[in-house]
Amino acid sequence: MAYYLRKENKKKGIYLQMYESHWDKEKNQARSKSVMAFGYVQDLISDEMPDPVAYYKEFVRQKNEDRAAALAQETRPRAFASPVEYNLGHFLLHTLLEELEVQEVIDILAAQMRFQFRVYDMIAQLIFSRVIYPCSKAKTVSTVFPHLYNSSPISQDQVYDGLSFIGESYKKYIELFNHCYEQHVQRDFSNVFFDCTNYYFEIDLPCEDKQKGPSKENRHDPIIGQALLLDADLVPVAMQMYPGNESEKPYIRKTVEEMKRRYKISGKTVQVADKGLNCARNIYAAVKEADDGYIFSKSIHGKNLSRKEKKWVVLENEGNVWTNYTDKNGKLLYRLKSCIDTFSYHFKETDPETGREVTKTFSVTEKRIVSYNPALAKKQKAEILKMADKASNYTTHKEMTREELGDCAKYVKITNKDRNGKKVSPTIEVDQDKLKEDLKYAGYNLMVTSELDMDPLQVYQTYHSLWKIEESFRITKSYLDARPVYVQKKETIYGHFLICYLSLFLLRVLEIKVFKNKINSYDLIHFIRDFRAVKTQDGFYINISRNQAVNEKVKELTGLANLDALYLSEKEVENFFQNCMLLDS
Repeated sequence: MAYYLRKENKKKGIYLQMYESHWDKEKNQARSKSVMAFGYVQDLISDEMPDPVAYYKEFVRQKNEDRAAALAQETRPRAFASPVEYNLGHFLLHTLLEELEVQEVIDILAAQMRFQFRVYDMIAQLIFSRVIYPCSKAKTVSTVFPHLYNSSPISQDQVYDGLSFIGESYKKYIELFNHCYEQHVQRDFSNVFFDCTNYYFEIDLPCEDKQKGPSKENRHDPIIGQALLLDADLVPVAMQMYPGNESEKPYIRKTVEEMKRRYKISGKTVQVADKGLNCARNIYAAVKEADDGYIFSKSIHGKNLSRKEKKWVVLENEGNVWTNYTDKNGKLLYRLKSCIDTFSYHFKETDPETGREVTKTFSVTEKRIVSYNPALAKKQKAEILKMADKASNYTTHKEMTREELGDCAKYVKITNKDRNGKKVSPTIEVDQDKLKEDLKYAGYNLMVTSELDMDPLQVYQTYHSLWKIEESFRITKSYLDARPVYVQKKETIYGHFLICYLSLFLLRVLEIKVFKNKINSYDLIHFIRDFRAVKTQDGFYINISRNQAVNEKVKELTGLANLDALYLSEKEVENFFQNCMLLDS
């Protein structure tokens, strides 16, 4: 930006103004605006100012010099400036990104925009920053970027522009990372694990995809939904964003179908999901439309389970053989039993030809496995009794609203009719029948699967791998601070979640494929955040990391002997970023 003197010919004569030139990013062209108006030349002529044009030319020149001097003063090195601290721990993420070789395609995708920065650098630095110190975009640019070793100068406006650009087509970037990953690792799609979550926004009114719906945090702010798919190795393979007021159930069908189409998967895939995704339509889509399989959890308390089926869950005799699984000391961990039968399902859908809603009924031969976990039973019984106690306080004192009761409301029974059906004054009491039933089924879990030949223990273990997807959401929300979301533009929001997803993807690849589960994602995050160094005036770096336990793990797994050295040379630091090999060729 620079000032210049503008001489404009008008009816009254030459009009003088000081203009400032700047670059308009939206229109991608140079623009200028008036900063100060001086007036008409003939009105400005005086004994002190015989030549107004020459006078104001000098005035504008001096303003430009003052601006340049002020800028130089801001950036001038200080003799007693504090030592510069650099984060070095992200060399693991940097190396993995370099080995995936995604930058060439990202450069091609961004070439059309003619950005004044490299989009690949922005993506990489946002990923590093998200793991090291997740915060707002403004704070990331001002306090995190400058302390990344060998970082590129990228402004806050450029970050917003870049996020909006990659958010418009976030699925392309997921596909790119998957394609490059599969050049090193063979994906296993025999099982896929699916779940959904949502994120809240600090806004008052719903807008675009930010709609009010059932929040995982029990908040009433507008939310946006996220579906996540993991492969059989529990490495993320796909992400889908959707409006917060939509049901999550259709997204398992959409995401799996899109995954198989994008990656040309022709074999059978077993879909694994919890009871929230279990519905007749999803079962029909898996076995009847896609020739896939499924392992779903099924609610024991739901209306879709008959009395006969509920009775079978807890039945101890009549040929119901339980298999006990104990620890090395003989303590019961859990027990399993199973049966195979044909079950009928039905669902409603709109007929594409008539536009009318029709009921579709189908049957499927299904294996059902019941598990009982005594530790889980103890935990669930304590939670049930706690909720019942809260419901009892409500029936006695009524000091809270039904909304404040939350899940405890299911134990409140309101009776406003007598045995003859006549209306009477309402009585509020604890629903003892509901309480007894829930206590009866505490610790039990029902799994249903199309895989008839799969051993019950294998079904149980496969289903319980879903904890990894729950952990993925926990890492994304807690350690990567994906929530709450403050950006408002839809494309920028999607760009934000893409960065969070790619951060999780790289952490999981490091944990599962590079380090073979010998170090978990939490320890990797702690190492990346902790491994820092201060650059001295003689060009050496002083290692100020403190977490020696995690440092030793990474040192052993990478073979980098000087990770715990106090003094590091520039060459040694460069070696972390350039010569550390992670993925097998």
